[in-house]
Amino acid sequence: MPGKKADKASQQSHSSDDAGIMAVVAAQMQTSWEKKRKEKETKFLQSAKSDLDKCIASRLEEYNTAVAEINAAYDKFVLEYAQMDDHIRRLWLQLQQEQQKLLALSEKKNKTMSDNDRDRETGQVKGMAIAKKAVEDFGKLVASLEEI
Repeated sequence: MPGKKADKASQQSHSSDDAGIMAVVAAQMQTSWEKKRKEKETKFLQSAKSDLDKCIASRLEEYNTAVAEINAAYDKFVLEYAQMDDHIRRLWLQLQQEQQKLLALSEKKNKTMSDNDRDRETGQVKGMAIAKKAVEDFGKLVASLEEI
């Protein structure tokens, strides 16, 4: 039975060696698994960062393009607005000039008509004086014929 005890001791020793090896192997597997997990996480984070950077760059380019288009449209609007404003100002100035011409023409016509009215009135007064003189002369002629 001493052989059995030695066998048992050897088996216990072997069993504890197996348990130790298993523990070491398990620890190595755990370490290896954690290392692979960290590598996968790092790779995933790098990939996500790369994709995010590409997406941000793309959106930034779209944003800059949109801002440039808006600025171009605004510049075009301001230019067209200034041109229209200048055109309207020219029209107002032309209108003012035409009004001044019309005013001068109206004043000239008014003066001409006033002068014509004065000349006509003077002519009518002279005509009435001549008619009065003619009536008086006719009256004198009638009176002188009656005397004869």
